[in-house]
Amino acid sequence: MKEQRYSSLENALRVLELFSIEEPDLSVREVAERLSVADSTSHRLLKTLLNEGFVTKDDRSNRYRLGISIRALESVIKKDLSLYHTSQHVLSTYVTRVCETISICVLHRNQTFYLHTVEPDPEQMFYTGLTYVGKRQHVLFTSAGKVLLSDKTKAEVKTVLSEVENELSLEHMMAELKQINEKGYNISYNNFSSGITSISAPVKNKDHQVIAAVEILGPGQRITTEILGKYVKLIKEIAHEIETRVDIKNVAIK
Repeated sequence: MKEQRYSSLENALRVLELFSIEEPDLSVREVAERLSVADSTSHRLLKTLLNEGFVTKDDRSNRYRLGISIRALESVIKKDLSLYHTSQHVLSTYVTRVCETISICVLHRNQTFYLHTVEPDPEQMFYTGLTYVGKRQHVLFTSAGKVLLSDKTKAEVKTVLSEVENELSLEHMMAELKQINEKGYNISYNNFSSGITSISAPVKNKDHQVIAAVEILGPGQRITTEILGKYVKLIKEIAHEIETRVDIKNVAIK
């Protein structure tokens, strides 16, 4: 297989995408290993990002974190992202009716990217922090992820399957996604950790393309068979509410 080559700009952007809630700081060596580049190249990329304020450096540990310039860009993005603002209001309204975590997710580089999450009263929660803004999960590992894939082409799904070890054939996955698309929702068990159940539904634009997914997430002992029907109805209602409140005809997050 031919090795893919990246420009300096592409590598710098790849560096920024390495940082996450789970790994907020990285060393020169760790960045080099993740990008499959020399330590000297990693150091040069980090120094450039440091000079521009996109990362900061802890001189005691010699580790790097995202810098203030990223926060400035985040503010611009959120200001113009109507999907983000609309979902904030809708999810906050419904969380008291569901009494479980509700999130809205988008597809980003074949991952389920959590755009916004609302949790109910902490005293009602068995689990907290399962999802949060910026969390990323592979699309095959969440109910929301499969909803986000449910209208993709066979070629697009094939690419996703090639990126993760799984025992599912392409034909089996396409049949499952077709069923999800026809039902208009998806239920998944043991998400994130054992005993967690999630129910998701698509948010579509005016061209009927799936551009986001809403997800109810909670412990299986509370989301029983008897209550699943109620939550399926509610998750579809939440998705429809977001669709009608925001102009998302041209929304496309990749």
